Amino acid sequence: MEIKQLKEVTPEVILSFKELIPQLSEKNPIPAFDDIEEIIHSGNSLIFVAEENGKIIGTLTLIRYRIPSGMKTWIEDVVVDKNMRGKGIGKRLTQFAIDWAKKNNIEKIDLTSSPFRIEANELYQKIGFRKRDTNVYRLDV
Repeated sequence: MEIKQLKEVTPEVILSFKELIPQLSEKNPIPAFDDIEEIIHSGNSLIFVAEENGKIIGTLTLIRYRIPSGMKTWIEDVVVDKNMRGKGIGKRLTQFAIDWAKKNNIEKIDLTSSPFRIEANELYQKIGFRKRDTNVYRLDV
């Protein structure tokens, strides 16, 4: 298995996202070719993928942004194919993002995970993420 930054969108990439995104949430729309292109060329979002035998079996998006208090990152959309879970792929993707942040002098990485995703929450804590005493709010507009 190889972890790498996605730099090119191919029909195979789109097919992989078509399979993976519903496993993350059935409510999310499937990204189109142009959506993935926009993300990887935005300069602020990086998509990391886990590949095995040329097939994407997991993905993680790292958002980087500058605010007055410094440069920060946010991990989003971590999903591993349901047939490949339990093999450490999520851990390797997350560690790849952490290593990328360290190499780029970013000191803080945030993420959220639904409480019902027990394995994911345990993984993040084992890696070193701490549960923050904060409220996360969302406004659907």
